[in-house]
Amino acid sequence: MLVGFFIALIGCLITGAQSLLIYLQGEGVCFNEGCKIVDSLTLVDPLYFNLAGFFYFLIAALGLSRARKGSSIWERFTSLWLLSGLAAEAVLLAFQIIISQALCSYCLIILALIVLANLCLGLKQMFKGIFIFSAVMIASFSLDYHGGAVQLQPLELGTMARYQPDNFNKRFTLFVSSSCPHCQAVLTSLEQSTACAVDFNPVDRYDGFSYPGAEMVASYRPKVNLRFLKRLGILEVPVLLDQEGASMTLIRGEKAIQTYIDQQCRPSLPQVGVQSSEQLSSNYPLPLTSEENACTVEEECEETGGQSSLQ
Repeated sequence: MLVGFFIALIGCLITGAQSLLIYLQGEGVCFNEGCKIVDSLTLVDPLYFNLAGFFYFLIAALGLSRARKGSSIWERFTSLWLLSGLAAEAVLLAFQIIISQALCSYCLIILALIVLANLCLGLKQMFKGIFIFSAVMIASFSLDYHGGAVQLQPLELGTMARYQPDNFNKRFTLFVSSSCPHCQAVLTSLEQSTACAVDFNPVDRYDGFSYPGAEMVASYRPKVNLRFLKRLGILEVPVLLDQEGASMTLIRGEKAIQTYIDQQCRPSLPQVGVQSSEQLSSNYPLPLTSEENACTVEEECEETGGQSSLQ
């Protein structure tokens, strides 16, 4: 139990430090982009999640300390407490695999600490944990979280900023990511145009977003945009949405979007054909193919000869 006690203390230090960083800086430490994606899909603020984790490990450390002194009541309580944490982590892991489709490295570290703490209580505790963890995972994977009952929310809820010039002739919705260089190239291209209004809808949280003449929205929900794109089978950004009535045009990839902007927002330039656009009905049920000059939402974005990816 002594080892389990120190593991619980390590958990307290990690979750406490993460809570402090989120409170002071607005975000904590993570070794991949999966944390941003997972955070954008939760209803609870990451600060409260980490505070809950801090108190969880604190109570576990207290229980293990009392159990080491011979208290059978504290030993039984701590056993159930650690098993409950394992069940909760099974739910969170299933959520990352099924819903967000991106693993959070920080979350996996917390899961590892809880697993080790359970192992320190002996073979019986280990088998209990395996059965509970497996039962939750099996139940989660047997459900269809992407079924027809899922309703898409209005894209206005995911709008981070709006640019609306005088006498504009078109209004677009641009889906971007804070870590995607192709998205930044499209934003730069848009700055050279004054004839189109644009709603900026990111798939993750933006820090310090700025666009000349754009009006920032007080609050926005990136998960609305992420769900919208995934519902269409799209896993890349940037994506430009040109909607007119019941139909809409989707343009995907940096080059295709820049060409479309030249055509629609700079009438003085020659009209050129646009590739990588899809005409869809208002139901938009069909998946779309992947696109070059774009960043995916499942892999880390790196410049590699004109094609990048983003987690």
